[in-house]
This record gives sequence, structure tokens and C-alpha cells, in this order.
Amino acid sequence: MEKEGVRLTSAARTAVDVGRWEDDDDIAIAKIDAVCNRGGITVSALGETIDQMSGLHGVNRIRSLLRWCDERADSPPETRLRLMLIRAGLPTPTPQLVIRNEYGEKIAKADLGYEKHKVAIFYDSELHREKGTWEFDAWANAQMAELGWERFRVTAQMMRSPGMLTRQIGSAVMRGDCSG
Repeated sequence: MEKEGVRLTSAARTAVDVGRWEDDDDIAIAKIDAVCNRGGITVSALGETIDQMSGLHGVNRIRSLLRWCDERADSPPETRLRLMLIRAGLPTPTPQLVIRNEYGEKIAKADLGYEKHKVAIFYDSELHREKGTWEFDAWANAQMAELGWERFRVTAQMMRSPGMLTRQIGSAVMRGDCSG
């Protein structure tokens, strides 16, 4: 493919390429997630590209990593958090889970969530320190609390204690099992 005289690769080829040259599997997964998300393609669409690239460096490894990829991830920390939860034995969370009030109005979009258990997980980056974002988050937290949702606002520091974080989220999921 060419644009203004410059040769380009497809989003699918780019996703496979950035992944196959990354040595760390989790970083490769996050990169694939990001390219798929921003490129508007599904992870399942990478299969054909991988088949066409058979025999190239790292392609078989990427094929094995695709089961961990999800194009709905909005950021690398969300990918890392999702992988952390799954590897801790928790059910696979739903990325970008829309939470609605009793009137069907959207009140929040959790980065990850367990709808059946009413557990919403948000990765709060530096952006969430800005006044407008912080105020919206507080409003959404109050709305979700009123609806019976358990909320987790995860920071980079919290990600450094995966055992504690996954234990707390796992406990919330179990409480959701008991109440539902």
C-alpha cells in the first residue's frame, strides 16, 4: 500500500511486526492491542496476516500470544491489568464495560469490569488528577455506588502489588456471586 509516494503496511501487518520484534510477551501483547485498537481492526483479523508471514522471525510466537490480545484495550496499563487478573485465576473481565443507570443512561465506562458481579475497574493515570476528570470520576463513583457496583480505581503504584490487587478484586467478584 502506498500513500503520497510512501510505502505503508496495513494495520494488521503493523500489529504483527511490532509484536514480533518485542522480546517481552506482555509488552508485545500491549503493543498488538494498541495497534488493533487505534487501527480499528480485530485481533481475529490478524490470523490471515500471520499466515502470509509464515516462516518470518517471531511469527509463531505472535500466533501463540493472540489468545491474550484484545482490541478493546484503550491503553497498555489496561492490557497489563487485564492479564494480571486472568493470570491470577479470575474470570476474563470485559474491557470498556458501559455502566448504565436504571433509566438506561450511560454513567460510566469501566476500563474492565464484571457486569454480572457488579465490579467496575478503572485504571487511573495522571489524567484523572485534572479537576474536570476528577469531578466526573467522583460523580460516576457516587452513581455506581447507589446502583450497588463495587469500584476499583487502580493506579500505577497499586499495579506494583499484584497479589493484593487481584485478591481485593477477586473478593469483590465473589461477593457479587453471593449477592446475584
